Amino acid sequence: MRSTSKAFYFAAALMVLSISSAASVVLNEMELNPPEGGVDWVEIYNPDNESVDISGWTAEITDGSWVGKFPAVPAGTILPAKGFYVFNGQSSWNHNDGGYAALYSASGEVVDKTANRQDTMNNDFTYGRHPDGYDTNTDGDWGLGSATKGESNIR
Repeated sequence: MRSTSKAFYFAAALMVLSISSAASVVLNEMELNPPEGGVDWVEIYNPDNESVDISGWTAEITDGSWVGKFPAVPAGTILPAKGFYVFNGQSSWNHNDGGYAALYSASGEVVDKTANRQDTMNNDFTYGRHPDGYDTNTDGDWGLGSATKGESNIR
């Protein structure tokens, strides 16, 4: 086998591994109605045993016609295995205390999306997956509890 063929197969294998790892990253927790002075935020989690390059990934919260878009993840950002990353919103965001979150890859593909949630309590309670990364695509994956921004939802 020529060396260029070996390099091609190696690169293709790495791409497959990256795609399968990226597919497991999930939205893990979201703050839709923070306490006074706080900001909306969403947390993502990598449940796999391999790191994932999340450079250029974005997220947003949509509440009716209002959309809060988080800045893209900086270049060179690696989400470690079992690691968390938090997208922070802006203090100027003003919406109706609910909505759903969506996570997008750098190419704009939807990686994960939550169901619509309401939070009228204006406190530090958030919607989170219990346990971290639990993903059966049902409402039972999520619960309301004390915020654990950037940390495990299990305390």
